[in-house]
Amino acid sequence: MLSAFLNPLGTLFDPAGENLPAAADGLLQLLAGAVLVPVTGLNEEELLAVPAAFTSWQVLMHGAVVLTPDGEEDPAWRRLTRETQADTEGALALAAQAAHHLNALGQLGLEVTVTQRGGRPLQVGLRHPHRLKLALDQAQAGLLDWLADAPFRQDLRVVRDALGLTVLPSAIRPERAVNYVLSEWPAGVFTLGVSAQPDDRAFLALCDMALIPGQSPLLAAPGTDWEE
Repeated sequence: MLSAFLNPLGTLFDPAGENLPAAADGLLQLLAGAVLVPVTGLNEEELLAVPAAFTSWQVLMHGAVVLTPDGEEDPAWRRLTRETQADTEGALALAAQAAHHLNALGQLGLEVTVTQRGGRPLQVGLRHPHRLKLALDQAQAGLLDWLADAPFRQDLRVVRDALGLTVLPSAIRPERAVNYVLSEWPAGVFTLGVSAQPDDRAFLALCDMALIPGQSPLLAAPGTDWEE
């Protein structure tokens, strides 16, 4: 039995609506018959746009949400996420203010949103309608500078992927959610990690083997330090 923990961004799905290379079709053929577990920043609704069948566990929103094979939130994981949200509610509110300020000051044209879950903020998203790299670069640099001087700098982190930028609690990480799901996995199952996103290295390392697209930034940078 093969289980593939897969981030669809850059492998099966382009949020801009552009066609992915034929490698996406080849990947689906390669994984035919495998249990597909999405590990992604997408939420439940956004995942529906991915051309693949996810009928097992799901790790969504950068690890904040874990769905069981029944399609329901795992109660234990939801409780951990809610506790983290309570601890970082004030910091996320200030992060949203900082994001709006940076966007207005630099006239970056970004869409700044605050995603709530269970009545509390979970993450702050910054997306450009045309995925303009310069605007996202400026916003990322500004957020990192702001966070470096904040008293709660250890409590939040900034993630960048094909969707844009996300500010979320440092305790929420896809590799922790994947590790939790693996603890529920039957023994002896071969696991394959698949991703094109640099921030996914930690969850890929939890799998028996990793598959990385040749054009991924994971492979593009010479002299990449593979050890954290």
